[in-house]
Amino acid sequence: MDPETSDNDGSYRFSPVTYNDHAGQLWIVTILSLIYSTLVALARLYIKYHKFGFDDIFFALAIIFHLAQSIAVFVGLSNGLGKFNSITTLEQWATSSKSTLAAGILCLLTLSLAKCSVLALIQRIIGSKPGKSGPVCIGLMVITVVWGVGSCLAWLVNCRADSLLTLDNVKQCPHQNTRWAVITAMDILTEILTWLLVLQLSWSVNISYIRKCQVVMAFSFRIPLIALSAVHLAYTATYPASLEPQFAVTKALLCQQIMVAWSLISATVPNLKNFLKSFSMGMGFPASFNLSISRSSNVYALQSLRNNSSGVTSSAAMATAPTAQLEAGRGLNSNNDIKGHWQQ
Repeated sequence: MDPETSDNDGSYRFSPVTYNDHAGQLWIVTILSLIYSTLVALARLYIKYHKFGFDDIFFALAIIFHLAQSIAVFVGLSNGLGKFNSITTLEQWATSSKSTLAAGILCLLTLSLAKCSVLALIQRIIGSKPGKSGPVCIGLMVITVVWGVGSCLAWLVNCRADSLLTLDNVKQCPHQNTRWAVITAMDILTEILTWLLVLQLSWSVNISYIRKCQVVMAFSFRIPLIALSAVHLAYTATYPASLEPQFAVTKALLCQQIMVAWSLISATVPNLKNFLKSFSMGMGFPASFNLSISRSSNVYALQSLRNNSSGVTSSAAMATAPTAQLEAGRGLNSNNDIKGHWQQ
């Protein structure tokens, strides 16, 4: 948009988009990202009212960090971010550099907490299911936390905050491309491992094929984050060597806002009732994932009852037999009820 056109028609432009100023685009996308994430948070609050868990705590923290990240971007936009360095002052360079660095750190923390929210939900679904799924899920959560904190430190070490978007940023903040390459690689790896865990869990549950596909589809909403991370990495590689780094970083920040918003949205989709129904569970009270284990436990209990009653008199055995049969009948009815509940 030509600024002269804006002046001639007498209309006011809050942040006109010109060949040397794309701040308006970043304003729009950042505001939309904040609006969408807020709406998703309200929807999650309504869906899970009185049924909150650790996954919701992680999500709430992610929302707070996203708000802080958006504020950092707004501060940068008010100080030349998204514009040519040649039309802004040295003081604005320093402020926009600090704001961009802060936004990047807060973005990484938001993404990390959103991942933890998804993994905490998976752990909540697993419940007391025996096997290696629980430890694997907890291990992934630990890796995600380490990735979030480690990425922030990797981004801060040997990097002057006020020189990130200056013309000598390559000297003041070296190896930016390498840092982001490692951060992105770990980001993509954790997303893939989380999806594979969901795939393994859904196929180990005694539910219909359609239900399994619904569960996998709910968590598959996070797959686009892999592509967004790759695109973000490509854009972050362009601005350090640019003659106008304040302007060149705009695309990376646009992608960053989309990535954060989608991460929060995709962390909420699996909480929708239709997807949770596929697991046939009450929130906070997961049903057994392996009916054969329940049956084995009942059989073992009955066998123990019979062994203990073998040393008693025949009259006592006759008195115990109806009780054992009654308990067996209850056990079978309970198993049938659980199986029917899974297949609903």
